[in-house]
Amino acid sequence: MLASDNPVRVDAKTFQEPLSALAETMVQKVFREGKSHCGFPENMHDDIAMMLRYALSIYRLLFYLNADVRRQKDTEWHVEYGVSAMTLVRSLIDCLYNITLFLENPAKAAEYRKCGLKKVLDALDAERDAHPGDQAWEAWRAERLPFVEGFIVRCGFTVGDVRAQGKWRTMGSYVGTKGSGGSLTPHQRFLGQFTHLQWKQYSALSHAGYEGFAGLLDAAPLGAYFMTDFLPHELRAKVEERYELHVSSHLGRAALLLLCIVTELQAYCRFDGAEINARICRVWDALLPLYDTKELYDGRYSQLMADKGIRR
Repeated sequence: MLASDNPVRVDAKTFQEPLSALAETMVQKVFREGKSHCGFPENMHDDIAMMLRYALSIYRLLFYLNADVRRQKDTEWHVEYGVSAMTLVRSLIDCLYNITLFLENPAKAAEYRKCGLKKVLDALDAERDAHPGDQAWEAWRAERLPFVEGFIVRCGFTVGDVRAQGKWRTMGSYVGTKGSGGSLTPHQRFLGQFTHLQWKQYSALSHAGYEGFAGLLDAAPLGAYFMTDFLPHELRAKVEERYELHVSSHLGRAALLLLCIVTELQAYCRFDGAEINARICRVWDALLPLYDTKELYDGRYSQLMADKGIRR
């Protein structure tokens, strides 16, 4: 749902820090107990913990940039900084995709790492081919290649395995690949929701697509935030006034994505201690007045949490 003139207000104090602390608890649980408690294959607990910590850093950064004290008292803060940073919500969607794909099929964890390492090897080869006979570039590559190949071995792969690895499937390709009879799996249908307008435009803006600047992630086209000095004077203040509603919507979505990741991990792992289940429920309760949250909760998480025993 797009921004409206009658927005729902949620006090950030009810979820901002509780969710941040909850996600950090999950990072520690996954890293320390993922292999023994959840049966994760080699490297999977490392990579999930790393992506979750990255997602948490994005979440914290967005709140840091848009804190009241910063917007009101920092003379170097500008509205367009906050708008630009919202493209990071797309990275949160990718974290949700990668992590839930691992949970759907843990064998994908090794594929994920090999795909990334292959890109590193390919990049080193491309530099070699772009600078034939250049001793400085050859020395640079010769210094880095053994480190990369050594890391590949420490990951439990061979260099041949990695060089033979195909490309990592993007979320768009994954959700659009239909099975027999044009069917989609429940996981594909779930992730497909994040290709709809209000989510898709984060990707559009991050790629500087015109649909991102012209689209309706806010009541006004996003491009207006970058061009206020060219607008008629009577419109400039109105555009900046809309930012309060704009930032509330996108911070709410950032929180929702992080909460989805944490909930998916707890549903799979069922970690004990730290009141994780109760804390998850409290954050869902705080965010439920938001339309996007209620849509995902009703469509997936209410039943998932009931099935997996995530309750107070």
